[in-house]
Amino acid sequence: MRKAASVSQIIKRHLVRMSVLGSVLCAGLLYMAYELSVAESRWGEAASLHDARPAAISRLRHELGYGGLVHHYLNTILRPEEASTQQVAFGIGGVESALKEFGALDISPLERTAIEIIREELEQFNLALRALEEGEFTSMSPERTYIRLGVTPDRMARAVETLAMVSGPREGDRQDGQHLLGAFEAAIGLNGLIHHLKVYVLTSDPAALDAATAALERAQATLAVLKARAMTGTEREAVRIIGRTIDDYARGLTIAAEMVAEGVPAREIDKAIRVDDVPALSAYETLRGFAIARLNERTREVGAGLVTVRWLALVLIVVFLVPFVLQFARVCLGLMKAVPSWLDQVTDIADSLAKEEFDRNQDYSGLPAEFAALETPFNAIRRTLWFRREQAVEGEAQVDSFAAENDQLSGKLATVRKDLDEMTARAESAEARAASAGTSVDMIGGVIESLSQGVLATHGFGKLMFWNPRLAELTGVPLGWFTRERTLKELILYLATRGDYGVGDPTQIADRVIKTIDRELGDGVYRYDQSFGGQFVLALEIVRRGDGTIVFSATDITERHEQAAIMREQATSDPLTGLANRNALDKFTGSMFRHVERSGKVAAVLALDLDGFKPVNDAYGHGAGDEVLVELSARLREEVRDTDFVARTGGDEFIIVMLHLEDIRGAVRFAQRLLRAIEVPIRLSQGVEVSISGSIGVSAFPQDAREVDELFRKADEALYEAKGAGRNCVRAYGDLNAVKDGQDAVEGGKDETSSGLRVAGSSR
Repeated sequence: MRKAASVSQIIKRHLVRMSVLGSVLCAGLLYMAYELSVAESRWGEAASLHDARPAAISRLRHELGYGGLVHHYLNTILRPEEASTQQVAFGIGGVESALKEFGALDISPLERTAIEIIREELEQFNLALRALEEGEFTSMSPERTYIRLGVTPDRMARAVETLAMVSGPREGDRQDGQHLLGAFEAAIGLNGLIHHLKVYVLTSDPAALDAATAALERAQATLAVLKARAMTGTEREAVRIIGRTIDDYARGLTIAAEMVAEGVPAREIDKAIRVDDVPALSAYETLRGFAIARLNERTREVGAGLVTVRWLALVLIVVFLVPFVLQFARVCLGLMKAVPSWLDQVTDIADSLAKEEFDRNQDYSGLPAEFAALETPFNAIRRTLWFRREQAVEGEAQVDSFAAENDQLSGKLATVRKDLDEMTARAESAEARAASAGTSVDMIGGVIESLSQGVLATHGFGKLMFWNPRLAELTGVPLGWFTRERTLKELILYLATRGDYGVGDPTQIADRVIKTIDRELGDGVYRYDQSFGGQFVLALEIVRRGDGTIVFSATDITERHEQAAIMREQATSDPLTGLANRNALDKFTGSMFRHVERSGKVAAVLALDLDGFKPVNDAYGHGAGDEVLVELSARLREEVRDTDFVARTGGDEFIIVMLHLEDIRGAVRFAQRLLRAIEVPIRLSQGVEVSISGSIGVSAFPQDAREVDELFRKADEALYEAKGAGRNCVRAYGDLNAVKDGQDAVEGGKDETSSGLRVAGSSR
């Protein structure tokens, strides 16, 4: 008999052609994988540019910042004669639209809390807008208007920064044109250069000046990156225009600092540093247009790459994959012709094994080499089956034994079923008792809701269990916010984002508060006082029960807290005028002069004594004298800067401490202006007008003295010199030359005294 062809011989006939086709097909697939990786990279870049979250943050910053709501709001206060409340109203509408766009995204609980805070602050802007439209503050200065309105963008700025922290690119992420423009918007808009500059002009707060300086540095650094990445002449020109505007604001910042130190009113400072923002805003929109154009270009590149991959796949299928499959089919057909006869013979061998014909000799000679090799394993199988048959006989005896054991188990199962029925009856009884307990719980819930204290219970630091309406009222959190899906951590995060626990990263603050509560509850009960929403001061008592439940109770102690504050204020303030007293003055000067010395600036002490006050007391009574003191104290508050300190130290004696001066001349000019304000007649409740004047002595730190008591003594010496010179004038201690105020204040070009006192000027 002719030996059958082996399987390997059939395959070798077509191996070369299949190898060539397979190699070319693999090379094509590798190239297609390369094209796909390029398309994937471009798609990732395009997808990051298409991300709706950074775009929504950028729009919100734009609507709030440079050229937006806060910008127009501060301009309306600084420039009442050019007030355009309509622009503020448009800005509020733009912010509401941006919030709706952001809210349509899939946002986290922290982002939702930040949006709620922005909406709350937006309502305050609406109230301020109505007050401005009604003309309530027309006669007030911009400084007082800003304070009386009481609307500051600080909480809104912190909420926007929270959104940017959660939604914006992380450190090390790719910074494309859109992200750079967003960073630039943050540096100059809300919580940026222009925001803090205008707040500094209105409040003279050194912290606002420091914040504006830091924002200026960020804006210049971001602008340098934008300039380096500009690819067209139009973009470079737009960056140049914006840079020129930023330079104007930098010069304005320097000028504003000098004018604030000299006590110049905010309206005059604003006129001196006013910048035309229209070219910069147009240039900014040009850069945004180029960023959007690059976004579209990246999208087109992705489409082109996908078309290339599609054509490449079609060529591989038609030219290489189809021939390869055909060749493989030929191999399979060749095997199909030879394999049936082999299978029949193998089947016959297997059948004999299945029929337990263990003594029959099998013939493997007609099989190919691969199948002939089955003789050894088949013989092993035959021996194994014979052994298994012998074991089966023994297994039958074991089955009978298992049947007897099964009968025993059935009896035990019946006993278990009876026990289960008894347990079911006990469970139904327990359920009835639980229903009765539920009615008692409802009664207790009614009592808790009627309590004057706020009550909250939680599953540890997890989900909320129950609360009463008084808790929402005391904490200022909307009652609808509380649901059983909320957690204690989300509540603390809401309060931290709102600013109740101070300034900083809300997530880190919330974690710190939770760790503190967990640590203090180790002693069983944790008690402390906390202010919420700026309205209530609450005494909190927190108890952790044995099952892990945490129960909070909040008692309103606002009135007690305010009474304590009043008592503290009475200890440091004059009860008649509300000005600081001598104790408060000593505490203030002890620390402030050291601060001035570190800053390299000059401070001044002004000792003021009223002229003609005793005749008013004698003629009209002490009640009239009190009216004069109260009115003059109000004028002093109007004239001084926010950084100055005013105290009443005697019957008609006052001390004014001025900080952050360039030289003593600024204090002398302020003293002359103060005397003119004192000279304005005062109408008493009796219907008569009285006029008084004042004399002022000035000493300078550190030129005249470095010790507080010595500065006060030299200011008193200068005051006595002013009294001796005819009253209603200013005298400065030290080596200053004469200061003119409409007339030559140097009398005869000679020193006023030989003790080092100089004539500093007169208000007459």
